[in-house]
Amino acid sequence: MVGLNIRSSVAAWAGVFLAIASWLCVIPARAAKKHRPHSSHKAAQAAHLARVAAKEKAAWRAHLAKLRDLPRRQRLAQKRHEKRLIKVLHTQHVAARAAQRERPAHEAKRIALARRHRPKQAQKPSVHPKRLAQQPVLHAKKVAQKAAPQSAHTKKLAALRAAHDARLSAHSARLARLQAAHGARLAAHNANLARQRAAHDARLRAHQQALAQKALSHQARLAQLRALHNARLAAQRSHWVALHGDGSGGRSIKFWQTVAAGVPVKCITVDLNDDNVKVSAVMARRGTGTSEPFRQMILRAQPNVAVTGTFFSLDNLRPIGDIVIDGSLIHFGGMGTALCVTPDNQAEMVTCEWGRHHDWSHYDFVVACGPRLLRRGRVVLDPRAERFRDRHMLAPNSRIAVGITRGNKVVFVMTKKPIYLGRLAKVMYAVGASEAMNLDAGTSTGFYYNGAVLAHPGRNLTNMIVVYGRRERYRRALPELAPAAYRRMDTHWSPRRVSQAGSPRMGG
Repeated sequence: MVGLNIRSSVAAWAGVFLAIASWLCVIPARAAKKHRPHSSHKAAQAAHLARVAAKEKAAWRAHLAKLRDLPRRQRLAQKRHEKRLIKVLHTQHVAARAAQRERPAHEAKRIALARRHRPKQAQKPSVHPKRLAQQPVLHAKKVAQKAAPQSAHTKKLAALRAAHDARLSAHSARLARLQAAHGARLAAHNANLARQRAAHDARLRAHQQALAQKALSHQARLAQLRALHNARLAAQRSHWVALHGDGSGGRSIKFWQTVAAGVPVKCITVDLNDDNVKVSAVMARRGTGTSEPFRQMILRAQPNVAVTGTFFSLDNLRPIGDIVIDGSLIHFGGMGTALCVTPDNQAEMVTCEWGRHHDWSHYDFVVACGPRLLRRGRVVLDPRAERFRDRHMLAPNSRIAVGITRGNKVVFVMTKKPIYLGRLAKVMYAVGASEAMNLDAGTSTGFYYNGAVLAHPGRNLTNMIVVYGRRERYRRALPELAPAAYRRMDTHWSPRRVSQAGSPRMGG
C-alpha cells in the first residue's frame, strides 16, 4: 500500500510538473502572439490609407479646378498659402518618417529583451495573469501614442481644407454676384447702344435727305447760272460781231508749229492774195520817244495778229528804222531793210540807205528793221554792212523774223531757243520764205494770235506789226494805230542826215 501510494503521489506530482511546464511554455507564446500585430489589422490599415490618399487626391483635383476660376490676385494668395501648408506637411512627414525608422529598432530591442528573459520566465512558473492581460493594452496605448501626431496632422489638414472650402465657396458666391451685376450692366449698355444707333441712323437718313435736296437745288441753280452765262456769252459774241465783224482772221491767217533746221518754231502765215487782209503797224499812244505795254497796245488796236516790230534805242526809245502807217511816214530811222506792202497787198523787201530818206509813196505800210537774211532764196546775211554792231543782238538770242514767199504770203516766225542769225536764215528758208529779215526780239519778244499771247515781252514796246483779217476791222482801228499829230506826214520829206558815227544801243 505504501508503495502504491508512493507511486501514485509521484505520478501526481509529475503530472503537476508537466502541467506547470506546459503552462509556462504556452504563456510566453501567447504573450508574443498578443504583442505581434495581426495581418488583418495591417490590411485594414493599408486600405484605410489608400482611401485617405484617394480622397485627398480627389479633393486636391477639385481644389485645383476651383483655383483656376479665381482672379489672379486671389490665385497668387492661395498659392502662397498652399506653399506654407506644404512646408508644414513636409516637416510633419519628415518627423513621421523618422519615427517609422526608429520603430524597427525599438521592436528589435524589445524582442531581444524578451529572449533574454525567456529562461528566467521559464524558471519562474508563477506569472501574474493581470500583467499578462495588460500587455496588449499597453501595446495599443503605445501604438496610439505613436499614431497621435499623424491623427493631429490629419485633423489640422481637414480643418485647413474646410476653411479653404469655405473661403472658396464665399469667393464663388461673390464671383457669381459680380457676374450677375456685370451681366445687368452689359445688358443696359447694349440697350443704350441700340437706342443711340437707332437715333444715329435716323439723323444720318435725315442728313442724307437734306444733302440730296441741297444737291438738287445746287444742280438747278448751276443749270440756271450756266444758261445765264451762255446767254451772256451769246450776247457778247453778237455784240462783238456787230462791232468788229466775225472776230477771226478767216482762212487767210493760219497759225502752225514745226521744227525747221533743227529749231522748234511757231509760225503765222498771212495770205496777202485775200483783199480783206490788211498788214499795218502800231506806235505807242504818245508817239515817238515813248513806250507802252504789249497788252495795252493789243487792246487798243484789236488785231488778229501782233508781233514785235523794229528795234528801238534804250536811251531815247526811238525806233531805228522807218515806219509808214496808212501811207503816212510816222517815223524816220534811215537804216536796215524794210518790209513793204502796197495798197493792193503786194509785199516786198527794200534795203534802206544809211542816213538817207527813201521814197515810200508807193507803199501803204513800211517797217524797216534788219539785218536781211534772205534775198531770192539765198542767204545774204551781212549785219556790219547794214550798220548793226550791237553785240547783244548778234549773240545767240530768242528770235522773231518775217519772210515773204513766192506766192505773196507773209510768214512770221518765232523761236524761244537762243540761236544765231545764220541759223535763223536757214530756219526762214526751211519754212518756205524767199525774202526774209530779222525783227526785234530777245527781251522784247512779243507774239499774239487771235486772243492768245504766245510770247509776252519783258519790257514795254514802242512799236509792233499788226495784221487784220477784215478791212472793216482795220478801218475801225486805224485811229488807234498812230497819234493824230503823226498822220499824213509827207513821205517825200527829207530829214537831216543821221550821224554815221555808229548805231545806237538797241533793245532786244
